[in-house]
Amino acid sequence: MEPVTLAAAAVGALVPYLGQMAEGGLARLGEAASDGVSQRIAELYRTIRGRIAGARYEETILEGAEAQPENEGRRAALQNVLTELIDADPEFATRLERLVEELKAVEARHLQVADSGAVAGNDLHQTGTYVAGRDLRIGDVP
Repeated sequence: MEPVTLAAAAVGALVPYLGQMAEGGLARLGEAASDGVSQRIAELYRTIRGRIAGARYEETILEGAEAQPENEGRRAALQNVLTELIDADPEFATRLERLVEELKAVEARHLQVADSGAVAGNDLHQTGTYVAGRDLRIGDVP
């Protein structure tokens, strides 16, 4: 996968979870999660966080994206930083690509959201006490 494409995929996967990560939600996300998506998101985040540990500029960019994940500029800055790291570190690139591919495989059919809203394409399976959806199809009804 091209570095720019890989960085975009990694950032795109993390965006819905970045706010939770900044608030210490990584522990809850990774440890309490029983589904593959949450476990892989947590592993993806830990991989990125671990790679930039000690690099002040890169850490600042990640923290900025965590603080305002909806900010397009901050997401773009994170994507640029990841692209540079992917270019410079083939081992990191390989690990990141494996995680993104695994995440795509699991995420294709499942999305878990807690205490927030989500927009998803394809099939979405919801579980919880109170769940709602638009254009809801139950069972085999066309």
